[in-house]
Amino acid sequence: MAGNSKPKMTTFARPILHINRKELYTDLETRIHYLHSFLDFNSNDIEALISGSKYIKALIPAIVNIVYRKLLQYDITARAFQTRSTSFDGPLEPFPDENSPQILHRKMFLRGYLNRLCSDPSRMEFWEYLDKVGMMHVGRGRKHPLHIEYVHIGVCLGFIQTVLSEALLSHPRLHLTRKIALVTAIGKVIWVQNDLFAKWYVRDGEEFEDEREDVEVEAEGYLKGKKMIVEEGSGGEEGEEGAAAAPAGGCPFSGMTKGVEGLSVMEKEGDAGQEGVCGEEK
Repeated sequence: MAGNSKPKMTTFARPILHINRKELYTDLETRIHYLHSFLDFNSNDIEALISGSKYIKALIPAIVNIVYRKLLQYDITARAFQTRSTSFDGPLEPFPDENSPQILHRKMFLRGYLNRLCSDPSRMEFWEYLDKVGMMHVGRGRKHPLHIEYVHIGVCLGFIQTVLSEALLSHPRLHLTRKIALVTAIGKVIWVQNDLFAKWYVRDGEEFEDEREDVEVEAEGYLKGKKMIVEEGSGGEEGEEGAAAAPAGGCPFSGMTKGVEGLSVMEKEGDAGQEGVCGEEK
């Protein structure tokens, strides 16, 4: 990520980085550089995410089921699925369950989003997409405005991080050093995503609102005209839906049973091909 907006060293009695406050609220690249610097997100994290993406991808189908079962446990979070606020134009059930058409539609997008987290974090496009995910949840940049209160966003991100971390740390064939590196890197990405949600919700920096870039209205799942999420079975680029098929075999995460009401990463015997297989450490 090039540019002149990286933190600059200022000469004091001790080394200190200068951060331009206005640019934090008006220039996404400046904000990303600051977040990376503060979190010590570096080439080691990028390598861990890229080399470990196959383990994350294997978990995605089960994580999606766990997350939506959790969201449907509460009336206040289930409410978001009872109104037509997305591109879904099929039948809208008033009291949806995990297999309702609108929930299956949303699961497809969450799978695509999690697969995007397995793409290349060294590209600015990776972080631009995370910023757009934050923006669209406040009803901006979408043909079908969606409004989700931040309290639910934050706790859902924390829930996803917990499920991912527990599953990866329980892998019986990953070396401990790789487990630590992968869980650490994922945690940093999720906290950057959390900030890019908060960026659109909080009022900090509102005096610079007129100097921010205009929001472009696009179809759901697009970034600057590029389709970021494709429907199941249609293939697409690495990190998109259809790219996360897992090999057959026994899932090393089958012992993880602290999901929602008994739902685990391996829901039942025989689901290995669907719920994901995490491979063996080479």
